[in-house]
Amino acid sequence: MSPDDFINTVERYSAELSAMLDRFKKNETGINMAKGDEGRYREIGVELTDLFRDELVDGVHAQMAANRFNESIRTYTGSPSYRGVENLRGVANAVIARVNRSPACLRSAQISSGATTAPERVEALYRIGERFHLVAKQLRVRRQDRATLDIVDEYDVQDLFHALLRISFDDVRPEEWTPSYAGGASRVDFLLPEIEAVVEIKKSRPGLSARELGEQLIVDIAKYKKHPNCRTLFCFVYDPDGRIANPRGIESDLNATQDELTVRVLIAP
Repeated sequence: MSPDDFINTVERYSAELSAMLDRFKKNETGINMAKGDEGRYREIGVELTDLFRDELVDGVHAQMAANRFNESIRTYTGSPSYRGVENLRGVANAVIARVNRSPACLRSAQISSGATTAPERVEALYRIGERFHLVAKQLRVRRQDRATLDIVDEYDVQDLFHALLRISFDDVRPEEWTPSYAGGASRVDFLLPEIEAVVEIKKSRPGLSARELGEQLIVDIAKYKKHPNCRTLFCFVYDPDGRIANPRGIESDLNATQDELTVRVLIAP
């Protein structure tokens, strides 16, 4: 299944769930699903779970869909809850956004590319980025008041991301340099020669607006187009305080393939 076919399929499921939410009725027993919708809803729960399990490299979203569906029907009446249907639709919409950002998360994208290793390992960068905040929080919790690692600035983000890269990559080269651009040179955070990728790390901070961040990333993209060993640029922006108002919009604007350089931007959490 191509990325477009997959997204269209999930969008149809999401639209069905939205229509079901519109048909919920309030009566003396509460807010209940419309008569005739429950059977189809149960089918959608199973079909979405199977679709995600079959098509996505990572099994996380299939498990999320199964969990949200099971939670939705665990009511005292046995009828799916409004919130439960809403949550399952939320998983579907999150998967659509994920595939739009990173088509390599689909098994079919790997097969059609003729290279099963590199796309999957680029997808590993997404998994690291998406779980980065959870790891950062966990490092604050240590027994017997042992020293912790607090993520205070961009250097801290780089150090922790570097350690996490070692899980999936044997060859991680920090502090590589891009060729001169506009009269200067710029340091690359991490080069991954195995998959011809560069990882650029940033952290939001007071005074750095979404517009300025976007402009910085645009300049970075122009530089990395000249890097001889870079075919994929993965930009990870750590925004623990939610300072960036429209992260998905920035990702959507910058994710592209131009002049043999594929750009992927992830702003998390």
